[in-house]
Amino acid sequence: MSYESVVFIAREVMIYQIPPLKTSKGYRASEWDVAKPLWSGRLRVVEKNVPLTKDAYDACELRCELLLEDSTSGELFATAVYDSNGKGVEQVVDSSRFFVIRVVDGERHAYLGMGFQERSESFDFNIALQDYKRHSDPMANTPASVSKNAPKDYSLKDGETITISLGPRRKKPDSRTVSGSNSSSSSSSVLPFLPPPPSAAQVKQQNRGEEQDDFGEFVS
Repeated sequence: MSYESVVFIAREVMIYQIPPLKTSKGYRASEWDVAKPLWSGRLRVVEKNVPLTKDAYDACELRCELLLEDSTSGELFATAVYDSNGKGVEQVVDSSRFFVIRVVDGERHAYLGMGFQERSESFDFNIALQDYKRHSDPMANTPASVSKNAPKDYSLKDGETITISLGPRRKKPDSRTVSGSNSSSSSSSVLPFLPPPPSAAQVKQQNRGEEQDDFGEFVS
């Protein structure tokens, strides 16, 4: 089943008859007589989902068409087909408001110039064509491209476990060894016992004995 979606509308564009392309560098709007357009009217850019066969359940193709219509009556002046590879519409090299389009009429085709009055309209026109190229890309919305940047799941699945290696356990020291070492270290660190100082009577008696000894030696 086919459907049609309007993705861009310009109320007025100018169509020009242009000279043949002279160089491979591209078309130049400065070589056109922009003051004398061949036609002016409305531009509608539509996307069409067209079945490749009569069977509605078969594959479909997304197409983009530029419809040049009379602004009042809506009468069709010409149709240009824009290809997903970028063919059918080409921007000139010396202006952002002018393009070259390939209009078709059955088996016949011709290249015409197209100009916008406002640069903002030409910008929106370019955006509409880029959106069509993205929509027509079959790889744009594939599951592979969507899951490429999806976050990884590191959670454990059913039946999975984690093994953690803690290394060798340290042996707990024996309390008796600790207490013994503490007692020996404490005993070795204690100062030896000192006797009390002598009393005054002991000092006098000791001095008297020393005087007698000295006197005795002197007498003899």
